[in-house]
Parts: sequence; structure tokens; C-alpha cells
Amino acid sequence: MTEVPTYWLWVSGIYFVISILWSIGLTVGMILLIKKTLPILTEARMQVNRIGGQAKSIAAKASNTASIVHAQTQNLLGNAQSAGSMVTRQAGAVGAALTGLLIASRVVNFVRKLF
Repeated sequence: MTEVPTYWLWVSGIYFVISILWSIGLTVGMILLIKKTLPILTEARMQVNRIGGQAKSIAAKASNTASIVHAQTQNLLGNAQSAGSMVTRQAGAVGAALTGLLIASRVVNFVRKLF
């Protein structure tokens, strides 16, 4: 029967202590990381929801405006359906462009806050 050398027990013990300290350090680091990033993620989620709501509102207003312009064009010009549909398409494109600009500006402002 052979015995385990004493140096091996010491090396194993030192490794065990270092391993426990390393695990504690990683756990503390993960907790700190979560505490730092969770509020940022919550804020980002709220901003995305708010921007989405604003984008829907802008799109609805643009659609309503396009519908009004189309109806008035039909009434004033009589049979000017092609002109009305062109205005409707252009208003939709402008609404989409404005929505894109609004979202881009909000994202840029949010990213600036982070750094």
C-alpha cells in the first residue's frame, strides 16, 4: 500500500483554496455586472416601447393626413384620383422617413447617455 506524498496534499489544499476564492470572485463579479446592466436594459426596453408608440402615432397621423388630403383632392379636383394617390404615397413616405429619423435620434441619444 502506498501513501500520498505530503507535498501532494499541500498542493491540493492550495489549489482548493485558490479555486474557492476564484469562484467567489467570479460570483461577486457576475452580481456586480448584473446590477450595472439590469437598469440599462430596463431603460432601453422602456425607450424602445416609447419610441414604438411614438412611431405608431406618427404613422397614424401621417395616414390620417394622407386620407384627408386624398379626400379633399377628390372633392376639389373631381376626377383627380391619380393626383390623390400620389400625394398619399408621398405622405406615407414622408411619415416613414420622419419615423426613421425619430427612432434614429432616440437611439443616438440613448447611446450617448451610455458613454
